[in-house]
Amino acid sequence: MNDSPSYTVSLEPLSAAAFAPFGDVASRPTGERRRYLPTMQNRADEANSFSLWISGAVTLGRLPLRATMLERHPYSAQTFVPLGSARYLAVVCSAAPNGDPDLTTLRGFIASPDQVVTYARNVWHHPMTVLDAPMEFAVAMGLTGLHDDDVFFGLDVAVTIVMPPAGS
Repeated sequence: MNDSPSYTVSLEPLSAAAFAPFGDVASRPTGERRRYLPTMQNRADEANSFSLWISGAVTLGRLPLRATMLERHPYSAQTFVPLGSARYLAVVCSAAPNGDPDLTTLRGFIASPDQVVTYARNVWHHPMTVLDAPMEFAVAMGLTGLHDDDVFFGLDVAVTIVMPPAGS
């Protein structure tokens, strides 16, 4: 008999208000010249260099998704700008008092391709996963240069990401 806890996260539409405890959501500018992303500047003094790169994401053919790892960035917020037209997942949770992920706070969001996500500093999140078709992201983040900018946490409990029940 397995007494390990398991977690099922039902996805919800991404909105700035719902995502606020974990960072920022902004729509790509339409009809305006610029849209600033304030949380993107949230970084520790140690993250004294700024980096911008293109990153591919895992493409998921269908749900459910079995999450096996979370990551966080202790020195800088991390911003993802989609470079395509696919929906993607933003799965997040808060930290427990010991700094590990607090899986009781897990939330999952479905982001549209016109939404830019910034994970706040130290927010645990699942690696970027795309739902519909392959897509890359422009990623921006401050770095320390000491190769300590990423912290990974392997999940030893079952965490399953599912679509919400019909009619929800």
